[in-house]
Amino acid sequence: MSERPTRKRNPRGQGERLRRELIDAATALLAELGDAERLSIRAVARRAGVTPPSIYRHFEDKQSLVSAVLEERFGEFNRFLAEAEGAASDPYDALSRRCHAYLEFAREHPGHYRVLFGTKAPMPSGRHPGRRAAPSDERPRAGAVSFFALVDAIQRCLDAGAGSDRDSSFLAVELWTLLHGVVDLRLTYPDLPWPAAEEITDAVRTQAGLGKPNLE
Repeated sequence: MSERPTRKRNPRGQGERLRRELIDAATALLAELGDAERLSIRAVARRAGVTPPSIYRHFEDKQSLVSAVLEERFGEFNRFLAEAEGAASDPYDALSRRCHAYLEFAREHPGHYRVLFGTKAPMPSGRHPGRRAAPSDERPRAGAVSFFALVDAIQRCLDAGAGSDRDSSFLAVELWTLLHGVVDLRLTYPDLPWPAAEEITDAVRTQAGLGKPNLE
């Protein structure tokens, strides 16, 4: 396999463009490799068509590059879920759409999903999983946003009368665990006769005690 030709140097003032190209190159490689440990600076440089020293002008080391990739991809993931939730008719529909979008993102971007949830990175800490900690440069903000957005979506269901006696933070951990389990199994065993995503998300929400109450 021939290496890509070295790209032309960006004109002065286009450093942000090169940074973007490096993030895109690292994202593509991580999606192919599925493991940040197998990623190398040299491979990213080859994919982007630059020399390895060029990368260090924008990222201190490989981990800082991987962190930038996670921040970018989590941002896309969060927007994907938020857009799906936006057309909801009530809190239960909003949560259902968010769960469905979670499964759809993993189906459409399996490599990116494995990067997001298979790469070691700090998440919200503390004994109470929903307690908002002070901002930290070391914490992937967009990853924490995913969790807190789910907490908020669940809280709206509880406020609307969902029949669970658990708090929204506990339920967010439970629901995310269930969704991730479904995704992991679907990615590992794609040929199994999986039900439609809507059926799965309804079952998962019901399992977590977040089904819409029957008011009839």
